[in-house]
Amino acid sequence: MRVKRNKNQTFVYVALGSLVLVVLLFSFKGGKNKTKKIIPEISQKTSYKSIQVILGEKQFNKLKAKRDQALSVGVLQTADEDFVPATIRYNNENYKAKIRLKGDWTDHLKGLKWSYRIKLSGDKTIQGMRKFSVHHPASRGYLNEWLYHKAIKQEGIMGLRYDFLEGFLHVKVQSKHIAVTTNVGIYAIEETFDKRLIENNGRKVGVILKLTEADMWRESAKIFEISKITGTSIEGKYNPRYGSSKGMTVTAYSLSTIFADTTLNKQFKLAKNLLNRYRDGELKISQVFDVEKTAKFTALANLFGGTHGLTAHNLRWYYNPITSLIEPIAFDGNSGYKLAAFKQYWKSENDTVFQQALITALEEVSTPEYLKNLKTSYQEQLDFLIKDQQQEFKGKSILSLDVLVENQKVLKEMLLRLKSK
Repeated sequence: MRVKRNKNQTFVYVALGSLVLVVLLFSFKGGKNKTKKIIPEISQKTSYKSIQVILGEKQFNKLKAKRDQALSVGVLQTADEDFVPATIRYNNENYKAKIRLKGDWTDHLKGLKWSYRIKLSGDKTIQGMRKFSVHHPASRGYLNEWLYHKAIKQEGIMGLRYDFLEGFLHVKVQSKHIAVTTNVGIYAIEETFDKRLIENNGRKVGVILKLTEADMWRESAKIFEISKITGTSIEGKYNPRYGSSKGMTVTAYSLSTIFADTTLNKQFKLAKNLLNRYRDGELKISQVFDVEKTAKFTALANLFGGTHGLTAHNLRWYYNPITSLIEPIAFDGNSGYKLAAFKQYWKSENDTVFQQALITALEEVSTPEYLKNLKTSYQEQLDFLIKDQQQEFKGKSILSLDVLVENQKVLKEMLLRLKSK
């Protein structure tokens, strides 16, 4: 027999149900907030934007183990399995990401300001970058590297997005429901190599090439290990491959994407063939490279004391499918050093066409007006950036404009030698 309900009973049931729903929603919301509060609010010391790296305890310990291993052998050797999941917080937004340690030498692993390679999930970007690195500004030469990239891009040469942020590291200890937070100070953020870099430089999507380095760093680790066992110094015992292209093969970034695309695969084969024939002496630099851009790049790398970026294993190239020529991409100049001598581009000395282009480039960048115009163009941004860096890196040469003046003297000497020929 069905029992009839009166209207008052129905109202009570509905009211009770609504109350239970409200309590459940409130509880869920409260729990959600509780999870969020594991990451404390940050207190910044600079006027820069902040970047926060949020890691679980397990993930942090995996990175620390890799770091400790690198310190024991003297160099960091990385692989895809070194990536761990992380959350990157930037501009009040959270980004899912994968990160690993980066850097070859262990100066990238001091204290807790470790260098990271970061890949954001999906198509999300930070400052237009989905793949980028963060590292101690000293690893590239503080503001000198920033200005170097500005000069590079001003001349229509391919360069990286390069900026500075204030870094924070949060390690979540779930068992205690807390996060250990460290303000690690100012980071440099540097774009890495993918299609967004190409697009940002106004080029058609293509392939980015480099020489393989893995064998060189493995041998460097062995040299370091032997020196520890024998108690001898590694001074003067660097890997003979360091700075040489011998034994290195031409490869490219995003190989899986290249092999899956007929057009990109064809471009890669063409570019690799050109670079191999150039390295073997079959072709001259003017037959393979965009001569004007490569000559200007060489002149600017020397002007800024960024000749570290002219070392063979640090060279990066873009194959331009429109011109069928290879263009340099400025990378890892480690700028701000006073030149001991002018450094030529890789295997370029015997090409008179390239040397003439180099004369033209040196005539431009060795003048006082060039430096004056460069400083004027970026003075406002430099004033903003330099204050906080001087505060954190007391006693360091944050910006070495006087070094550029000294380096111009070396450029002029080279110019005279080239003209005398």
